[in-house]
Amino acid sequence: MERNFLSLTSAGLGLLRGGQQMTQRQTPTHIARDLARAAKAVGFEVLDEVQIPGQSAQLSPVPGMLDSRVRAWLRHEYPGGLFAHQAKGIVSALKGKDICLSTATASGKSLVFLAVSAHLLHQDDKSRVLALYPAKALIQDQLKKWRQTLRHLGMEPGYIDGGVPVEARVQILAKHRAILMTPDVAHAWLLSHLRSREVAGMLQGLALVVLDEAHVYDGVFGTNMAYFLRRLQAAARQFRFIVSTATVGRPQEFVEKLTGRKPLVFDSKHDKSEIPPKTILLVRSGGGKAFESMVELLQVLAHGDLGRFLAFADSRKMVEQLVSAYGRSLAQKKGEAERTDDQCQEESEVDSTELAQYKILPYRAGYEEEDRLAIQKALEEGALSGVVSTSALELGLDIGDIGIVILLGTPPSVKAFWQRAGRCGRRKPGACLVLDDRGGIGSLPGGLKSYLKKPPEPGWLYLENRFIQFANALAAAVEATDSSENSYRREPFSSLPPQFTRFLENELSPTESVPEELYPLKQRAQAGPHHEFPLRTGIEKNFVVRQRHSPDQPRLGSLTLSQALREAYPGAVYYYMGRPFRVEEFRYRTGEINVRREKRWTTRPQLQNIVFPKFQGGLLQLRRSEVSFLAEAELQVSERVIGFLEQHGAKATAHEYNAASPYSQRPLTRFFETTGVCWFHPDKRLTSEAVAAQILGAFCSLCGVEARDLGFGTFHARPSPLGGEAPCQGPCIYDATHGSLRLTQQLADRFVEVVDRAINIIEDDDAPDADLRGALADLRDAAAQMQSAPQKREVTVPSPSGEWVTVVAPNSRGMYVGTGEPREVLVLAIRYTPDGLMYELDSEDQSVKWMVTSSSVLPINGVTELARLNLFTGEIEKIVRS
Repeated sequence: MERNFLSLTSAGLGLLRGGQQMTQRQTPTHIARDLARAAKAVGFEVLDEVQIPGQSAQLSPVPGMLDSRVRAWLRHEYPGGLFAHQAKGIVSALKGKDICLSTATASGKSLVFLAVSAHLLHQDDKSRVLALYPAKALIQDQLKKWRQTLRHLGMEPGYIDGGVPVEARVQILAKHRAILMTPDVAHAWLLSHLRSREVAGMLQGLALVVLDEAHVYDGVFGTNMAYFLRRLQAAARQFRFIVSTATVGRPQEFVEKLTGRKPLVFDSKHDKSEIPPKTILLVRSGGGKAFESMVELLQVLAHGDLGRFLAFADSRKMVEQLVSAYGRSLAQKKGEAERTDDQCQEESEVDSTELAQYKILPYRAGYEEEDRLAIQKALEEGALSGVVSTSALELGLDIGDIGIVILLGTPPSVKAFWQRAGRCGRRKPGACLVLDDRGGIGSLPGGLKSYLKKPPEPGWLYLENRFIQFANALAAAVEATDSSENSYRREPFSSLPPQFTRFLENELSPTESVPEELYPLKQRAQAGPHHEFPLRTGIEKNFVVRQRHSPDQPRLGSLTLSQALREAYPGAVYYYMGRPFRVEEFRYRTGEINVRREKRWTTRPQLQNIVFPKFQGGLLQLRRSEVSFLAEAELQVSERVIGFLEQHGAKATAHEYNAASPYSQRPLTRFFETTGVCWFHPDKRLTSEAVAAQILGAFCSLCGVEARDLGFGTFHARPSPLGGEAPCQGPCIYDATHGSLRLTQQLADRFVEVVDRAINIIEDDDAPDADLRGALADLRDAAAQMQSAPQKREVTVPSPSGEWVTVVAPNSRGMYVGTGEPREVLVLAIRYTPDGLMYELDSEDQSVKWMVTSSSVLPINGVTELARLNLFTGEIEKIVRS
């Protein structure tokens, strides 16, 4: 039986639970004062403090429209009545409306959909309810509320997540009428089994779909979710939605884009729940020792008596390194020596007593589910003082009353700020401390008070992403084929871009060939599109990490390829639960990363991000002067790890991937198509990496885009939008999602405003960089003088006849994207074989002829020479750039 990491160390958590529990302060109103004192003691400077007043509850009677049994139960549980917005929401849903509950955290949103669900199930014994939760841990947390509600009314909910055996799922559908499920399972299993009698029966009886924590449906996950929800509507009978989210901008617009429905919204204006007061502290570190001060603050909170806390960091790596540094400090205080190499090699399990010393543990996406549940339980029961987390703990998990929230950096968005700050003070006054070293808040006119008045950003959904469209069309084609005759409805697709329907119809009744860049997806879909294209990562490859030198070989989490490039590349020191592991094997084809225990060293990837813009035919926006330009364009991006830098204390060692490397003989590459913003100016100061990094940070701060969703690299182009054949290069900030979510469109639209924000952030620094500020000011002036230019759209020249096809010219370079990892290759020759058009590629082993299908080699913008091939005569004509 496969065992996870914490199952090997459960004794450690047992020791924690068996020991002394955390002492909760009896005077919570003093928590902000004591938190400020603790922050100052470890070197933070308190810049500002804002008190957010609470509010008293306004109650209304239980709605008389409810089923009598549900009404009687609610009156018994809530003799004083319901919050006014709860009562209005229930009435609206009972009248058949789709509703969106966008009130504050802990405002009782769950009660609305629980009451409506119970009513519908009692009114019609054939009706079904499906509640979708974006995390397995959230299902287990919310299952308690569903059971408490339905058991009083003679019913029992069921749940299906990734941990429920496939063979048991049909029985759960047959036994239970209210089902809690992750959207991942609903996509991968439910909609891929429409021929099952139980699945079909459940969908035909579906009366209500609940979307809880809907703010999570953002970016790739959210865009895939929008397509999935249309596919669910196509396969099921007409049902209503109840959408619940605490923080999202323009909720009606967001939900309409997510579901295709126009909901009735209950937002902060309607919120009549009781809200405790909260204090927000804005601080910055002094002396350039922010990381050390963070660790010291965590130590004070862990071993003091201020109560339980959550600390949020914006990267998985930062979360792990903070807890690792905390663990190292504990070991040093106890006089423990660092492990020797032999001890690290021989160690197959983590000593449970080591874990028992920890009052803080990390928490992030990618952990094994059992580990995440164990951490939540330890925090809830008081075995832990606190948790350092990524955005994974923004979800409304019931982990007890948290008095303190620490934001270890300027929040990536206003939406994220309120979601994180809302985790404290849910039942009594709380305090939130925000570290603002980058000046994203302090540099605003009006500072913290101004920031708190900003509305949250809307969810980022980009339905025009062709790769996501095609992957979902492949899944929809299977669903339409598996559905009973005339039961698969097309109406829900009318709110999607027309290209999706064209893709779908072409899959059902092919009339044209699949576009070249989408053909690899078509090949992958042979294994089943529902399993091959997960909702969260879309078309990106996923990897599982395992500890090799252990009898049980426990899983140590999972990563996407883009995450692996930052955390678990060949030779990297990868951290899991605050403990270091060395990546020994990186198996791209099988999606496996094998690791062994290592010392508490750190590594940093040596990244080489090269951008190939499609300035001919792919320009989306262009502004230019005689000597400079700013362009939003379609791009190809090659992100490569070419080695890494390893840190042992003050000593740094560089390691390059080559034939002599024990870890990898070639760079690890991610190649994808997206969009981004490029700029060029002959003054190199204006296109430096420092300028681009400052603009990237300012853009994220101003527009609420998370840095993890963006990338930065150097573009190489020939010809330039300025004209002529001379090559040019400069910085590019791009959308890091395959196919693009058009996140950087705002950067092109608001470039001068973003540069102004970057200047303000520098000026707010204690020691502003005058040279960098001057370069940004000159760039702002240059951009302000640029004029919009007409965009030349690419004109496709028709082939002389159907005998001709466009190919990569012999002796030209392209990108191989077939089996195995992407790599740049040289095409030696073109062959037309019984298996179709093939390329002969230059092989590292000259004794082997390397032949691949033509669809597995993509042309690189501005690099690859194209030609036309006559399939009958073999004649090749070079295509000359216009």
